[in-house]
Amino acid sequence: MKRSYLIHAGFGLVPGGALILLAALTWIPGLVPPQWNPGVPLVALLLALPLFVTAMARLLLARVSKATLWDAFRCLPGRAQLGLGGGLVAAVASTFAGPYGHFQAPEERGAGRYLAWDGAVRETVEVSHEVYLAVVGADLRMALGMGATLFVVAGAAALLAGEVRRADRAQES
Repeated sequence: MKRSYLIHAGFGLVPGGALILLAALTWIPGLVPPQWNPGVPLVALLLALPLFVTAMARLLLARVSKATLWDAFRCLPGRAQLGLGGGLVAAVASTFAGPYGHFQAPEERGAGRYLAWDGAVRETVEVSHEVYLAVVGADLRMALGMGATLFVVAGAAALLAGEVRRADRAQES
């Protein structure tokens, strides 16, 4: 496999793993401050999109089918398979473990007044400080999980495209 595929995969898998770790840290109560900058998951998502698009373009240029992708995945070393599978499961799980009940979009108004959108009654309601912190963590977890999923899929796609190219070159020789 060419080095460019490994570098491309590294640019996807390393930030993806960091976002998974940050998403996992949101489960620890009191660790995520309510003043967390919501721009961090947005920046991660915006950085993941071009990487994801280029990885998908590499797969399209390799002209692969689903069966070929599965064969390429099976040709990767066992640790790489385990890492890709575990990373993908963790990223998707952090995305879907996001919502806190039916609450979302927490906000703080004034001293000691916390609000959140209640999907059950379809209006903004006042919540306790503990619920507010839980909703902040859940929203952050979901946002980080979306970026992590894009990064991990981009890294996996780059590795699979590299493996397909390597196999094609081996057949030509």
